[in-house]
Amino acid sequence: MEGKADQYEEFEPLCKWQRNEDRDILEIHLQEFKKEQLKVQISNYGVLKISGERQLEASKRTKFYKEIPLPSYKYDTPAINAKFLNGCLYITIPKMKNFAPEKPESSKIDQTLKPECASNQSAGAVPPCSEERRNAAATECELRFRERRPSGLRLAKVAVSLAATAAAVAALVAYVVYMYKSTVDEFDDSIC
Repeated sequence: MEGKADQYEEFEPLCKWQRNEDRDILEIHLQEFKKEQLKVQISNYGVLKISGERQLEASKRTKFYKEIPLPSYKYDTPAINAKFLNGCLYITIPKMKNFAPEKPESSKIDQTLKPECASNQSAGAVPPCSEERRNAAATECELRFRERRPSGLRLAKVAVSLAATAAAVAALVAYVVYMYKSTVDEFDDSIC
């Protein structure tokens, strides 16, 4: 009996941000998915993890995975809420009560993240660009950059762990050398 492994097709779902003063809402379009095929998690480091997987054909599956860092000083992460309605996943991310937005005018823009937009434009064509569109594009680039970089807190914890491990290894080596030298010295004294 020869089992054939499933083939996975990864994709990037269409995402829209709705920015408000008291909360941000991430809308992810997943038309063919069911609620049971989706997973939304928040890590201890404040990273929102969204994933989904579903069967396409007998041996073919489609999946996606998205990580979005959420600064704890800006968002109330324990109050995050997700709903799946009519093929759209809505993730409501409340802001902290004492958080003041840096640019109130940019919070009113409905920003759409489309990775394929930049590659679809021809080199010679210059699309009409309003101030709103430039702000949305700048925010899109900023969000993509934030998604790719590792969390600073996680990196600091790894560095501290490595330093502690190195100190423990150094202490162990020093102890072994001390024991070896004291044993060799005792052995040399007993020969004479």
